[in-house]
Amino acid sequence: MNVIENLDILSVAVAVAGTFVLGFTIFFTDRKSITNKSFLLFSLITGVWGLVNFFGYRLTDSNVAFLLLRLVMFLAILQAFSIFQLFYVFPNATIIFPKVFKYFLIPFVLLTAAISASPLVLSKIKEVSAAGNITKITNGPAIPLFGMVSIALVFSALFIFIRNLHRAKNKQLIRAYIKILIGTALMFGMIITFNFILPAVFENSKYLPFGALFTFPFVILTTYAILYNRLFNIKVFSTSILVFLLSIVLFLEIIFADSLVLIIFRSSIFLLVLIFGINLIRSVLREVEQKEKLAKLNMELQLSIKQRESLVHLVTHKVKGSFTRTKFLFAGILDGTFGPITPEIKKRAEQGLEFDNNGIQTVDLVLNVANLQNGIIKYDMKVVDFKDIVIKTVEEKKIGAEAKGLKIETDIKDGIYNTNGDIFWLKEAVNNLIENSIKYTKEGTILVKLEDGNGKIKLSVKDSGIGITEEDKQNLFTEGGRGKDSVRINVDSTGYGLYTVKLIIEAHKGTVSAESEGAGKGSTFHIELSAV
Repeated sequence: MNVIENLDILSVAVAVAGTFVLGFTIFFTDRKSITNKSFLLFSLITGVWGLVNFFGYRLTDSNVAFLLLRLVMFLAILQAFSIFQLFYVFPNATIIFPKVFKYFLIPFVLLTAAISASPLVLSKIKEVSAAGNITKITNGPAIPLFGMVSIALVFSALFIFIRNLHRAKNKQLIRAYIKILIGTALMFGMIITFNFILPAVFENSKYLPFGALFTFPFVILTTYAILYNRLFNIKVFSTSILVFLLSIVLFLEIIFADSLVLIIFRSSIFLLVLIFGINLIRSVLREVEQKEKLAKLNMELQLSIKQRESLVHLVTHKVKGSFTRTKFLFAGILDGTFGPITPEIKKRAEQGLEFDNNGIQTVDLVLNVANLQNGIIKYDMKVVDFKDIVIKTVEEKKIGAEAKGLKIETDIKDGIYNTNGDIFWLKEAVNNLIENSIKYTKEGTILVKLEDGNGKIKLSVKDSGIGITEEDKQNLFTEGGRGKDSVRINVDSTGYGLYTVKLIIEAHKGTVSAESEGAGKGSTFHIELSAV
C-alpha cells in the first residue's frame, strides 16, 4: 500500500472519529440547546459523508461505488444545509424559525438533495481503472443546481456567522469564534474546490478520496478553540481525546481487515466502543456539571454568610450602642446625677439597668456565635485546670441562683483535670450551661458534677427544671434552637446559649450532649473533654 493510500485511510479515521466525538461532546453539554443539536447534526452528516466518500472511491465494484457517490452528493447538500442551520442559530439555546425556513428552505433543500442522488446530477460512469475504481463520471443536467445550492448555503452560513461575530462583545469568545470560522472556511473551500469544481468542471477526480481529509481544518481549529479558550472542562476534553484515539485505532482495524467476517466483527467492536465512549463523555459532563453547580452554590453560600455577618455586626453594634446609652442614663439616675429620686423611681431604674445589662449580654452572645462560626476568634490553647474553671464559675453563679430560691450543689471527684484549652472560652461554656439551668428551673437544686476517667474529663449539670421533650432534643445545640416552652419561661431566650457551648467544646475536640426523661422532669447537660 503506497503513501497516498495510507494518508487516505488515516485521514478518514481521524476526521470521522474527531467529528463524531466533538459533536457528541458539545451536544451533551446542553442537550436542549438548538445550537448544540445543530452542531451534532452537522457532525453526524459530515462523519457519514466522509465514510461514504471514502468507500465510494475504494470499492472495486464500480456499480456499488457509483451508488455510493450519488449518496455522497445527497449528503453534501445536507452537510451544506446543516452548517447553514448551525450558523443561523448560533449561539442561541432556543430560537423560533421563520415560516420561510420551515415551509420553503427545508423542502427545497430536501428536494435538491433527492435530485442530487439521481442521474440528473451524476449521469453515468465514464471511465474505470484497471483495478475497477471509477476515474471519470459523466455529469447530468442538474449538476449546476447542486453546485449553486450547496455553495449558496455555505456562503450564506459564513455571512451569518461573520455578522454574528461583529455583534459579539466577549473578546475571548470572539477569538474562539474566529478560529471556528477559519476552520469552516478552509474545510468548505477545499471541499468545493477538490470535490466539486475539479470533478465537475475539469473531470479530475484524483482528489475525491481525500474528502474526509478536508474536514481537518474544522476539527483541529474547533478543538483548539475549545481547549485554548477553556470552553469545556479539561476533564471532559481529556475523556473526549481518549475516546477519539480509541475510535481511530479501531477504525483502522476495520480498514485493514482482510475478510467480511473480520470486517463485521471489528465494526461491531468499533460501534460498541463508540457508544461506550459517548456515554462516558456524557457521564463525565454530568459529573462536571454537578461539581460546577456545587461550586456555584458554595460561592453563593459564602456570599450569603458574609452578608449575614455584616448585617449581624451592623445590627448588634447599633443595638449594643442603644443599650449602652440607656444603661448610663439609668446608672446616672441611681447615683443621683440627675437629682434626688424616690424609692419607686430607684426600683424602676434598677430594673431598667438590669434589662440593659441582659440586652448587652445577648448582643455579645450573638456576636460571639458569628465569630466562632467563621473562625474569627483565635483560641489561646494551653494546659489549664478545668476543675479550677468549674469551681470559680459555680461560685460566681451562686448569687444569681440563690436570688431565685435555687440551690447549687457540687460533686467534684478527686482526680487530675488538666486539659488543653482556652481558659476564657471554657469558662464561657461552663457558665452558659449553669446559666441555662438557672433560667429554666423554677425551684429545686442544680447539681454540678465533675469526674475523670479513661483519659476523659466529664462535666454534668443536672437541674430539676422544665425538662426536654423528644421534639425539643432535635433543636438543642443548633443556631437559634429553643424548646417550645423556653420562651414562656424565659422571655429573653435567644437559642444561642447552648449553640455557643457546642461551638466552643467542639473547637476543643470535645463533645456536648443533653438528656431528659421528658417535659417537667429536669435535664442533664454533659461536656466531655480529653485530659492531658
